[in-house]
Amino acid sequence: MEKPPSKKFVFNGSLNAAFLDELFEGDSIYAETVFEDFIRDLPGYWKQVEAAYQNRNVTELRTCVHTCKTLFGYVGFTDLQEFCQEFENSCDHQTPEELKADYMILLQKKAIAQQVIEKEYARLKQFNEENE
Repeated sequence: MEKPPSKKFVFNGSLNAAFLDELFEGDSIYAETVFEDFIRDLPGYWKQVEAAYQNRNVTELRTCVHTCKTLFGYVGFTDLQEFCQEFENSCDHQTPEELKADYMILLQKKAIAQQVIEKEYARLKQFNEENE
């Protein structure tokens, strides 16, 4: 007797589901691990972003945002990943004062992303427990 096809996890609509489906290839256990890593790692990396901004160190700010950009990509926030890239590029030729508006937008987007990923992680965890 054949095993029935396993259910597929459907990612939150604010994430790039096509990208995540390709990245994880239906492996919801792997996805759960990546989302858990994001939740664990982002606060520490973000403290570095905030410190660089407060210290007006644009070179360090660029580097720290680059690190976070990668994290956002791995959980399907490709639009935020693109915004981080644009912010990085702005760091090459703008002062901290000129970066302030975009930095505030980045803070807002990061907070929303973090909430979405925490909920998505809980959903993944529940999905995996129900489908063991």
